Amino acid sequence: MLLNKIPCLDKGFVAYVNSANNSKQLVEMALEFFRTTDTSNLRHMANLTLVIKCPLFVQLNLSKFDLSLISSPLYAEPEAYVPNAGEIGGQDRATNELIADDIGRTSEALLINPKAYQSDGCDRFVSQILSPVSTYTTLIVHGTHAEFRKFVTQPGMPSPIKSYADAVQQIIDMEWR
Repeated sequence: MLLNKIPCLDKGFVAYVNSANNSKQLVEMALEFFRTTDTSNLRHMANLTLVIKCPLFVQLNLSKFDLSLISSPLYAEPEAYVPNAGEIGGQDRATNELIADDIGRTSEALLINPKAYQSDGCDRFVSQILSPVSTYTTLIVHGTHAEFRKFVTQPGMPSPIKSYADAVQQIIDMEWR
């Protein structure tokens, strides 16, 4: 499947798969059945399917909404989101660089541990309980237009999650003008 991926963070993306009842189709239904172009009473019939590669903390945020999330099995080496110095948000550039470097080294160590535990005979599930929430996962996400709108408009969103919300918003804008 060829996906048009909108990049997010350092290694993630949001990609459009399919939608049902986009804005053109809703207008056609409204005209046919209600003789109006007002689609507000039909918006609950619009839905969207996306593929999203995101850190687990984004998946946790998505799970707060009435969206169907299906995790893809991990076939590649695990990766983690590592913010760069500009994303740290501190006042001092040198300190931000030190923090970014420390986060990178800590994430690498936490990604190596499950393999080491498994080679020592540890159960695969138990070996992964210390995986960082910055570990990337790939999801198929399906839901209604309304639920995706709730995700993209939630207040107080941290900037890494906002990166995904902005990408989803781009897709919503293309499908429902």
